[in-house]
Amino acid sequence: MYIEFVIIDNLLLTYLAGSAAARLCHIKARTWRLIVGAAVGTAVAVFYPFIKSVWASIAVKLALWVVLSFIMYFRTPRCFVSAVVFLGCTFALGGACYAVELALCGGKNVAEFVAKYPISLVLVCGVIVYFGLRYCIRRLNVPRVRAPYEYQTEISVFDTTVKFSAFLDTGNCVFDAKSGLPVLITDIDRFTDKLDGRAAVGFAKKLPSLRTMTLSTPAGTTVIYLVQPSEIAVYSARRRHKINAMIGLVGGQSKSFSSSHEMLLCPSVMTEVV
Repeated sequence: MYIEFVIIDNLLLTYLAGSAAARLCHIKARTWRLIVGAAVGTAVAVFYPFIKSVWASIAVKLALWVVLSFIMYFRTPRCFVSAVVFLGCTFALGGACYAVELALCGGKNVAEFVAKYPISLVLVCGVIVYFGLRYCIRRLNVPRVRAPYEYQTEISVFDTTVKFSAFLDTGNCVFDAKSGLPVLITDIDRFTDKLDGRAAVGFAKKLPSLRTMTLSTPAGTTVIYLVQPSEIAVYSARRRHKINAMIGLVGGQSKSFSSSHEMLLCPSVMTEVV
């Protein structure tokens, strides 16, 4: 029964710890990487009881942490930070499970605990901690509105998420003629600076095929590139709202956007938010 407990326990909790760490670090870890990492961790954990030396056990676990971190987060932004956070999440989930065992069985040994209580009890505990972490992540990272016309905006595009400090510009009445969606305006240099390496390469490849539109302004005629994100969210107070819009990238206008007003929102997308 010990082997079954180790397999089920480690598979689920390692996967949850890896997923929670990815969310905390705002990266997208591939599901297959998390599953492979959980499987490797479980295979090694089966042999823990046969390691008699404390120092050898610590060395094996540290080496396993490095290997799992490499499998789960290789070639992702902030991979080292993700590895450290993954270790913290592992302690959090393991500690929660041990707390249940300690409360119900005095922390004597796994075999006695499993004999008295269903294995699902520990696993449910791990799931509860995981979703508790997800809730805390959402609450701790909710950008707050700073003024009636200033909003934090998150844009998911080219397999990454970038954040802008946006201003609700009543003069922005630009709409994409093809999709009918309103257009949020920002500078192309500021946009590309926020992309990570992989996303920047993806954007460079897509740039020649992006649709453009021409705007007439008091300063003259301007051509903007249109990008359709997979998701756009704006934050009003402590609430998150999804909106449908295009992103309009204008070149040579970086001086027109300050650090506090990195993007110009269209009033029509904010009708249901404000």
